[in-house]
Amino acid sequence: MKKYQKTTIAALSSMAMLLASVPAVFADEALTVTNPSSQEVQTQIQTQPQSQAHEINIFAQNPLREYFNGGYSTDIYLSGNVTFMFTPLTTGEYVFNVEDMSGNLKGSGRVIVSDFGTKSITLGNLYGYHKIVAYSPNSYGGSYDIYY
Repeated sequence: MKKYQKTTIAALSSMAMLLASVPAVFADEALTVTNPSSQEVQTQIQTQPQSQAHEINIFAQNPLREYFNGGYSTDIYLSGNVTFMFTPLTTGEYVFNVEDMSGNLKGSGRVIVSDFGTKSITLGNLYGYHKIVAYSPNSYGGSYDIYY
């Protein structure tokens, strides 16, 4: 019985020592948090373009970058309008389809491009989780940004 007790105590002591050392390994990293000064934060705010200042949303990943002819986007929770912005790489018809999670088409938009300036299209009345797929003329590709 004494041998069993000694073995148990030794095992528990070893486990306690191992567990006690684990937080100490990460303590240096956990305690060295650096917060930017208010002057650094003010500098970052001032260097952002004025047009982006009102579009900042802490919780959303606006804008979301996706690619034409690249398949479906990640699932996006829409609460009304969604805007697509892109700079075309070729002329022709660009198509944006918004589908619900069951694959039902809930919104579609087309942009006919004849020049190479920045283009945008907004689709409305879209609520809940959706996925987006976009096509460029002749599968030429390129990227577009989704603002939701």
